[in-house]
Amino acid sequence: MRNLRLLKSLRCSELQGPGTPQCFSVRTDTGTVLIASEYSVTELDPRAGQVMNEVSLTAERYLPEDGSGTVVGIQDLPDQESVCVATATGDVILYNLSTSQLECVGSVNSGLSAMSWSPDQELVTLTTGQDTIIMMTKNFEPIIEVGIHQDDFGEGKFITVGWGKKETQFHGSEGKHAVQPAMSWDDRRPRVTWRGDGQLFAVSSVCPQTGARKVRVWNRECVLQSTSETVNGLEQSLCWKPSGSLIAATQRHPNKHSVVFMEKNGLLHGDFTLPFGKEQVKVKALLWNSDSTVLAVWLEDMIREEGVQLWTVGNYHWYLKQSLYFGTDPQRAPADVSWDPERPLRLHLVTRGWASLTYDWGWSTDRSHGVDGQDNANVAVIDGDKVLVSTFRQCVVPPPMCAYELQLPAPVNLVTFHRQPQRTNELAALTADGHILVYGQGGPPEKVPLTVCIPRSRVELEGHVISMCHSSDTGTVVASNVSSFVVYDDFLLLTTHSHTCRCLRLSTLTVKGLQVALAADGGQNDQNDETLRRVERGSRIVTVVPQDTRLILQMPRGNLETIHHRALVLAQLRKCLDSQKFREAFECMRKLRINLNLIYDHNPKVFLESVETFLRQLDSINHINLFLTELKEEDTTTTMYPYPSNATGQSAPGACGKKVDIVCDALRCTMESMDQHKYCLSILTSHVKKTVPELEVALQKVHELRGKTDTTNAVSAEEALKYLMFLVNVNELYEHSLGTYDFDLVLMVAEKSQKDPKEYLPFLNMLKTLEPNYQRYTIDKHLKRYRKALHHLSKCGEEHFTEALNLVKDQRLYSEALGLYPTDSPQYKALSCAYAEYLVEQQQAEQAGLLLWRCGEAVRALQAFVGSASWRNALCVAEQIPLPPDQLALLARDLAGTKLIELRRYTEAAILLEQYAKDCEEAISALITGAVWEEALRLVYLYNRQDIIETNLKPALLEACSSQTSYLEAQRAMFIRHKTRLAVVRELKEKARLELLDEDVPDCPEAELYSEASSVMSGSRAGSKYSHSNSRISSRSSKNRRKAERKKLSLKEGTPLEDMALLHALAEIIHSVDKMREEVHSLLKGLMLFQFDGQAGRLQQAYGEALQMMEVALPEVWQEGLQQSPAPITGPNSTANSIMASFQQPRPSSTQGQF
Repeated sequence: MRNLRLLKSLRCSELQGPGTPQCFSVRTDTGTVLIASEYSVTELDPRAGQVMNEVSLTAERYLPEDGSGTVVGIQDLPDQESVCVATATGDVILYNLSTSQLECVGSVNSGLSAMSWSPDQELVTLTTGQDTIIMMTKNFEPIIEVGIHQDDFGEGKFITVGWGKKETQFHGSEGKHAVQPAMSWDDRRPRVTWRGDGQLFAVSSVCPQTGARKVRVWNRECVLQSTSETVNGLEQSLCWKPSGSLIAATQRHPNKHSVVFMEKNGLLHGDFTLPFGKEQVKVKALLWNSDSTVLAVWLEDMIREEGVQLWTVGNYHWYLKQSLYFGTDPQRAPADVSWDPERPLRLHLVTRGWASLTYDWGWSTDRSHGVDGQDNANVAVIDGDKVLVSTFRQCVVPPPMCAYELQLPAPVNLVTFHRQPQRTNELAALTADGHILVYGQGGPPEKVPLTVCIPRSRVELEGHVISMCHSSDTGTVVASNVSSFVVYDDFLLLTTHSHTCRCLRLSTLTVKGLQVALAADGGQNDQNDETLRRVERGSRIVTVVPQDTRLILQMPRGNLETIHHRALVLAQLRKCLDSQKFREAFECMRKLRINLNLIYDHNPKVFLESVETFLRQLDSINHINLFLTELKEEDTTTTMYPYPSNATGQSAPGACGKKVDIVCDALRCTMESMDQHKYCLSILTSHVKKTVPELEVALQKVHELRGKTDTTNAVSAEEALKYLMFLVNVNELYEHSLGTYDFDLVLMVAEKSQKDPKEYLPFLNMLKTLEPNYQRYTIDKHLKRYRKALHHLSKCGEEHFTEALNLVKDQRLYSEALGLYPTDSPQYKALSCAYAEYLVEQQQAEQAGLLLWRCGEAVRALQAFVGSASWRNALCVAEQIPLPPDQLALLARDLAGTKLIELRRYTEAAILLEQYAKDCEEAISALITGAVWEEALRLVYLYNRQDIIETNLKPALLEACSSQTSYLEAQRAMFIRHKTRLAVVRELKEKARLELLDEDVPDCPEAELYSEASSVMSGSRAGSKYSHSNSRISSRSSKNRRKAERKKLSLKEGTPLEDMALLHALAEIIHSVDKMREEVHSLLKGLMLFQFDGQAGRLQQAYGEALQMMEVALPEVWQEGLQQSPAPITGPNSTANSIMASFQQPRPSSTQGQF
């Protein structure tokens, strides 16, 4: 729905060259025009209004001096800095524009009738006077010469499938032999046109046998491809659409004059009718612009007035957009017309009087500019002498149809709408004959003479600039990927070439912000961006309906689509909610499927203060129920509909608590105070919708309705129950009604459900025969509400305690059960014993022992304490029983030997053996085994057992020294081996990464994998292959997860995460060696005491060297970039910071003593 608007025109008429212009060519690099006349070639600069260059063609006798010569073609050749001219006498002349040399590069004795260069200027075709085609290279080397008139159809000849011959088919009332010859005014010269890609060209020529024109298509090697079917009345004009789909020509019918289109196989494919009568005009030429969007028709009418019409197509309809007429003066008539080869909408024209005209057109959507509700969102489309007006406020009519059309006396070149408020529906049209017609509502058009006002002063503008015209001054490019835009209210709406529609707020928009928004167009972070919407490829904005949310888009094929851009919708909704127009906002949200939570989330405080207004405006039970059922805890202003980052308005904080409960309670309280009978269903909805549904309360209210008489606006109990069953599953509702212990309510729900009475009546009858507490216990157990069932069962007396105990054991309700019975009751003791047995099964024997000890079961408590190795509690209970001394000693020996020593709790075992078993030798042995040297030495001298020093202590010291030294040697060797391998792995990965970068694949994910830093810092990404393959395994158990982690961090050479596995292993070595610090310190003191100086020195040296080696290797293993990385580098159990922290503490030097 776009029109062509003249942006700029340039006229140069001060110069006068020799003769009359015959044809011209545009120099794209300089902007000058090369004009050929019967005497010379002149280079004219239209902007400067002067002749840049001129060469005579008569001086070298290429053209006769009497002016009777004809130039059949001229072409600028930028690569050769020359211009090629072909004359009717047969000469092909090359004029060098830089050296001013004139050269004849070829000559044809029979003369030339046309010259046409391929679009890439690699080939040139010449048609001769003998009706042949000569094809040459750009260096004018002949390739081939063939005749134009071929008897063969060409290589693309159709295949006959046996459905009859064309000669036997019906050919109309004139008969199958009626072939109309070419028009009398036809110059009978061939016309040559190339396809845009330069692979094919078409030639229109007059057939010698029939005298009618035929079109033949040739390929780049000058091989005939196809011949057109016989087209009666086909005229001389011919032009191939640059996009390659159609060939345009003109055809004169008995009752109309048409522009017809042919396919490359010669068959007709569509047409449109020119707005003229029979033999009223003759078409001199057809010209497509470079992007195939505009077709220019150069014509001459019978009164010798020439003109140019510009046609466009949309939705398979051809529109006449511009009509240029030049009067009857022969000097003002066009001598040649041509589109600019680089600027698609620039038209060049040279008149016979040596005037150069340049027109710059632009696409424009002519829409009304009103911002109030009275504006009809008009869009006017020019179609010859008609203006097609669509009023998008009332309806969306797909073009070429419209709401109404205006018939004008002459073709229209420009339309515009009134900008004054209250008059924006008025339209003015400028016709080709220079009149302005103004159309208003309810009156005839007013004809206004054309006057031109040229302002010369500069005016300061206020507000937003919504349109810009061409300027020769250079400026800043704000955006280069915008296909259309429109300003509406405070918004700038634009479509981009990345197939998105942006809606940006002008009050907060900056040039930099616009550039950033368009640069990140369609990224992953734009999923919840209200300013962005995806649209169909090639969509353009037509208009926005004022005071509405509708945005009209036109697709490339011409059809229209109406969308509601989220930014416009949310802006409109926010205005409505701020002004408390709840009904208007609700209807809009319901229609456009906007989440109704926004009504509350936009401003919770205002909503809670305006609940009554909200209810009165909606005034519909269904709408209130719909609002309640859509409530959820999510804040839509931060998730679904976040405010723009630069917006001033933000959601006000609401009341503390859960949002759904707050809204339900507020609405319910207000509805109950207004009219609880009218809003009965909504009140029930507010109970059901709460985070913890209050189904019992809702059922009770339904039950209360059953006993009330009918009142105005009242809802019956049956209707309320039926609605409640719509909200809640019937089985769930039945169970909740049963949980109220009200059998009348249960029967009412059961009767409305589809349950079989045989299912529930026997059960209900059985319940009615039970004692109240046991009845409630039975109901709660049936509903699996075991805590309530236990509570009711505890009130049923001692005869039901066994049943209660079984319930506690089955449902593990021990803690709840203990709180229901007195601590001194036998039931409490039985529950405690059962609880203790359960704790023992759960490997919590110590807690079981405490429970048994508390309830007086000392013997069983002792067994539990012994089983859990809680020796202090066991001894206390043993003293309380009391146990004889010999059994106490035996108990102490059993605890120490079978429990504590197995758990490597040697010091505690020594205490038991020394103090309770009275066996100092075993106590000293346990301490020596546990390497508690100082405590063992204390007991040796306490009990005067120095003999143990020689027999046990010294050998143990030497053995421990040897073991620790060997262990340090092994750890040191392993550390060196892993560190060396780590350096090799890192070198290999860096080499592989550089090889990938050399292959120009900078964004390849493998390049990141081979990076030293990324392989450590982003291990999860580098090992995605393993994590995905093990995802099913890792979900089974922690054991399998640990197994999968170990498999992923394998030390096997060549695995993808070998470097991470090496780092993990090195960290474990450092941890293990560092943990030896206290143990080695104590061992060294013992060795030095008993004069084992050599062994102590070797151990101290080995340990010091190991620590120093690891300290020095830290920066090499964990490099600076990796130390600062927050990402895990040694697996899931440690981080770089945790590893480094243990080495930041000051440590004694390896040369200092360890004691």
